[in-house]
Amino acid sequence: MDRPIHVAVRGAPSDALLTTLDAEYGIAVVEDDDAVACTLVTDDALDDVGTRDDQGEAATGAHERPLDTTGHERGPLVALCSEPSGQATALTAGADRCVTLAGDAATDAASVAAVVDRVLADEPTERDLLIRESLDALTDFFFLFDTEMRLLVWNDAVTAVTGYTDEELDEMNPLNLISEEDVVEVATAVQRAIQQGSATEEGDVLTKDGDRIPYEFTGTALTDDDGEAIGVCGIGRNVSEREQRERTLERQAESLRTLNRINEVIRNVNHDLVRAQTREDIEHAVVERLADESTYRFAWVGEYDAGSERVTPCAWSGEGEAYLDAREDDGSRRETLATKAIRDGSMQVAPHLAERPSEPWVDAAVDNGFAAATAVPLVYRGVTYGVLCVYSDRPDAFEGTERAVFGELGETVAYAIGAAERHRALVADTVVELELLVGEIDGIPSAASAVDSTVTFRGAAPTDDGSPSQFYRIEGDLEGVVETLPDDIDVSVVRDDEEGGVVRVEGDTSFSSLLADYGGTMRRVHVEDGGFRLVATFPQGTDVRNVLEAVRDRLPAAELVARRERERNEDDAPDVALTDRQRTVLTTAFHLGFFDSPRVNTGGEVAEELGISTPTFHEHIRIAERKLVEAFLGTPEDTNGRF
Repeated sequence: MDRPIHVAVRGAPSDALLTTLDAEYGIAVVEDDDAVACTLVTDDALDDVGTRDDQGEAATGAHERPLDTTGHERGPLVALCSEPSGQATALTAGADRCVTLAGDAATDAASVAAVVDRVLADEPTERDLLIRESLDALTDFFFLFDTEMRLLVWNDAVTAVTGYTDEELDEMNPLNLISEEDVVEVATAVQRAIQQGSATEEGDVLTKDGDRIPYEFTGTALTDDDGEAIGVCGIGRNVSEREQRERTLERQAESLRTLNRINEVIRNVNHDLVRAQTREDIEHAVVERLADESTYRFAWVGEYDAGSERVTPCAWSGEGEAYLDAREDDGSRRETLATKAIRDGSMQVAPHLAERPSEPWVDAAVDNGFAAATAVPLVYRGVTYGVLCVYSDRPDAFEGTERAVFGELGETVAYAIGAAERHRALVADTVVELELLVGEIDGIPSAASAVDSTVTFRGAAPTDDGSPSQFYRIEGDLEGVVETLPDDIDVSVVRDDEEGGVVRVEGDTSFSSLLADYGGTMRRVHVEDGGFRLVATFPQGTDVRNVLEAVRDRLPAAELVARRERERNEDDAPDVALTDRQRTVLTTAFHLGFFDSPRVNTGGEVAEELGISTPTFHEHIRIAERKLVEAFLGTPEDTNGRF
């Protein structure tokens, strides 16, 4: 540094300090009118210096001083502080550098000389460093570029996020940091900021490693004294978390829309199920309703043949009939989505058909424009009635809420089919009678055998949940049979006499309930040679092979003794259009001796057993009696008033 250096002084620094600065470091104090390199100011005189700008106007603080401080009439200000705590005050008042005096002339002169040398060497001032550190402390981008798109200033966040060095950024157009897809929109926003004063735009920052990070940029135009734009400064904020929240909200909204759409479909399907009279009606109603929805392209219901291990379509609807022809495999019994659903007894989903290995059914589905598929087993109370297959052109269909709803739909459809099959058994003119020889049957038959009693099945009536309430005649140790039954079987004695009595059983899902799920009714049961021989009837058209398979799953030693087809006789229920509730009330009243003379149980006692009021019981009885009479005698119009 050339010597001497001329400085101005404000305040009253010690004579010893000024003398040492002149003698040892060539820093001389001159008069106010002389040109000076900088001004030394004591902290008690800062107010006088810091309140004047270049034009002598009042200034309100450091943040309002011009960025270029070299234009001060006395050059940069070096504050001589008597205490370290005074530096912050000095900087706020407008000082460019600060020196804390120790009180020793030689030490203080060396410190002041070093600071003056740095100031005159154009090194950053404390104020510059404070601004720089403040910008670098930001997690957001700070940037400043001119109208020629040359980066002039940026903070550490830019280098840390992008991975570029300061030297590399110094040579880059700021738009080089934006992804190709977003660069046009960001460039347009820059021009908008220059023309209109400010602009905000979102775009992905492209890092040196090729990563993309979503940012929101806000820029403001900088102008010269004539109002002409000379550059743009602003910030860029990482909006990854915000976009993640927005995506989460959108997924939730889409899930809600899907749920509402699926619920509407289910309501429509349930409405159709209520009106359907036969299994065929149910199957066609379900696939037609699903195929009518824009979200599903095709739907079909199939029946499983255990012998061939294949699923045969029996009802379908939508844009995919050609798929059913094309899906046929080469006979190698390779597993499909439908067969897996039936074998596993659980819903199967293929959310991305195009990504699955090539198989005949997959290739056929993709060729028909299907993106996702599901196979829902139609299972209720352990009985499989088939499989429902649905296809969509939406990848990832049948996931989340949609998956759960379809699982419930499968059970609902299976319940409806089971009810239709049981109704068909009640009204059919002919029945299929199966005679089976089995080992040991859980429930009433097993309990009766354990106490050397005999049991005869007397009938069944449906309960509110669709399971049968069964009546058995026990000959022998009635009390022993009841006590031998497992706790999960609800049994009550409805009649007793010297030879035994009649019991009503609920919750026995072992065997008679299994037959009922296939539309069957157990007619007779008796012990024979250590085993049980039973006779059950099923509606015409029942798949006997499926029934036997289900029976043998429960009782592996079961053997079919005889199969007969016959006309319905007096042992079978008459063709009477009773509701399930009317049938339950009538059957229970009969077995409780309500119709005996004298009555074994009164109407009030039967009502108490059923858990209903006495007036309700009598209302059901009167309606059921009238229907029975009409079934045998015809209506009054049919008999023309004669009996």
